[in-house]
Amino acid sequence: MKIQINRLTLPADRRILVTSDIHGQLGHLKGALETANFSKDDILFIIGDMIEKGPNSLGVLRYVMELCETHTVYPLIGNVDAHRLEMIGRWHIAEIYPYLKHMQRHWGGCLLSEMCEELGIRIRSPLDLLAARTKIQAGFQKELDFLKFLPTIIETPHFIFVHGGLPTQELSTLEGTDAHPCLKNDAFLEKGLRFSKYVVVGHWPVTLYNDKIDCANPIINREQHIISIDGGCSLKRTGQLNLLIIPAEDSEEFTFASFDGFPVRVALDPQEGSEDPFCLLYTDNAVRLLKREAEFSFVEHRHTGRRLWVLNEDLYGSGKAMHCDDSTDYRIPVRPGDRLSVILETSKGALVKKDGVSGWYCGRLEEASEPACCKNFQNISPRAQIGFAMICARFFTQPLHRSFRQQQNLIE
Repeated sequence: MKIQINRLTLPADRRILVTSDIHGQLGHLKGALETANFSKDDILFIIGDMIEKGPNSLGVLRYVMELCETHTVYPLIGNVDAHRLEMIGRWHIAEIYPYLKHMQRHWGGCLLSEMCEELGIRIRSPLDLLAARTKIQAGFQKELDFLKFLPTIIETPHFIFVHGGLPTQELSTLEGTDAHPCLKNDAFLEKGLRFSKYVVVGHWPVTLYNDKIDCANPIINREQHIISIDGGCSLKRTGQLNLLIIPAEDSEEFTFASFDGFPVRVALDPQEGSEDPFCLLYTDNAVRLLKREAEFSFVEHRHTGRRLWVLNEDLYGSGKAMHCDDSTDYRIPVRPGDRLSVILETSKGALVKKDGVSGWYCGRLEEASEPACCKNFQNISPRAQIGFAMICARFFTQPLHRSFRQQQNLIE
């Protein structure tokens, strides 16, 4: 796939919204847009990875296609979108059949399995894929063509939108070259590049930049002119879908909305925040088992020597090959009356989220008087590197969480 750059001049008086990495979570997309009061007066950029790893890739794809007809929406292609499009185009059975099995086992399905289900096609063996190719490509030509013609990069007078990042500051040299460095540019903020325009990216969950605190809010680096917005929707237990809000094309007064789908409870007891917290990240998650109990295990991170309690369900492998899904030992600071998103309740307390930051709370919780929606308004300081939520809405639909284990390349 070659890089396609679209250049736009946007109206100066219209609000710009940017989201990424929806990953098949249609409810999260609708929830985030509703939270931000998205309307036909706004301009929406969706910077890739609309599909896969969530429960409704077809639904997300079709909803975005509908929005393109009724609103001002500019979707871009992501590395996952591109890979699946190319895979369906090649239709190598030796590639597709194990892929379908892998996605069903680890994520509950994928775009291709949803297509097969809609057409009543059952894939019980590789031979079933022989007859399925023509039906899939004919039955979903509109959706596949939509993905096929998505641009890689969109440039405006003040912003550059791209899924993964840019390998160089010289945008003019990229047209027609291989798209992979722009679609899959892991840890883009750490590459040391600086830009004259703000480059808005997704792809790399923002929590992976911090091994102390699990914060899913967008990172705004004003020195490098990079904004990273992937909140780990669908990929992480604590993930959320972020929606960057730019008041006007020439503005740097950034705010954002987020949606995570967790139930909201009210804290009854105070809790001090823990000092020197630690996060186990899947980019470096080899551990040594020290003690196992019924629900939790005490482990040592092999790289740093840090020790923490983790859920047994997050451990996989054995011996020197034992690893742990993303985990934290952070006890978040809480005051009575704080509204907390409850991710998981355990025998050692509740894993909760407050203002986009996840951690443990060991106090009592009660039902919120207004459980359907929690809003928290904050501005992002011009000096801030990490913004906090302007608007956080969470509803009573438990989001899908899939384990990262047994995947060689987690941010595909």
